[in-house]
Amino acid sequence: MNLWGTIYNTIYTFGWPQGSGYQAVRFCKHHPEVAWDILLYCLCGAVGQNFIFLTISRFGSLANTTITTTRKVVSIVVSSLLSGNPLSAKQWGSAVVVFSGLSHQIYLKWQKLRQRTQQQKRKPM
Repeated sequence: MNLWGTIYNTIYTFGWPQGSGYQAVRFCKHHPEVAWDILLYCLCGAVGQNFIFLTISRFGSLANTTITTTRKVVSIVVSSLLSGNPLSAKQWGSAVVVFSGLSHQIYLKWQKLRQRTQQQKRKPM
């Protein structure tokens, strides 16, 4: 998937009339210190993808979706509170809906786990 993404992005960046690949290369030649920032950005992205693939393979796509959604909503709320940019009533309502859904999902999983442990305790060995 990464190979195909690289091929498509290279064609678009360097082969399309509005592509700005050559301008980016010229900028990097004039400002070589930016290369470390680009390298660090790429490394962080690669490590992040590995964690995503690991999460999906060990816990499933639903857990990965839950983690991603939670991270994004928490990031938005914390960013709003720290930056002083208040959320509108609709945005707060959306955050409440997301957290309510996640909380309900966690509660259902907890309840199912509790039922399993109670059934295992009842079974004679």
